[in-house]
Amino acid sequence: MKNYIDVKVTVWNRLHFSDQSNMRGIADLIKEDGLDEVIDDKIGFLESEILYDTEEKLIPADNGNQATIEVYADGTEIWTNEIR
Repeated sequence: MKNYIDVKVTVWNRLHFSDQSNMRGIADLIKEDGLDEVIDDKIGFLESEILYDTEEKLIPADNGNQATIEVYADGTEIWTNEIR
């Protein structure tokens, strides 16, 4: 398809852990090393779930004044809501 609109959104992602997981320890690990470090089955990570019902559209002010809507016609960008 050559005609489309891209819309930037934000959405929550839920990370599931086993009932035996040390969630305080996991929180400390996130603080120290970042989120990627907790996606590890050795500490009880089970799965990731996208919470689609939390989806919200972004406005350029939420995105460093970059576009959050891009309109394409025949595969070419013809308009964005970027703040210049």
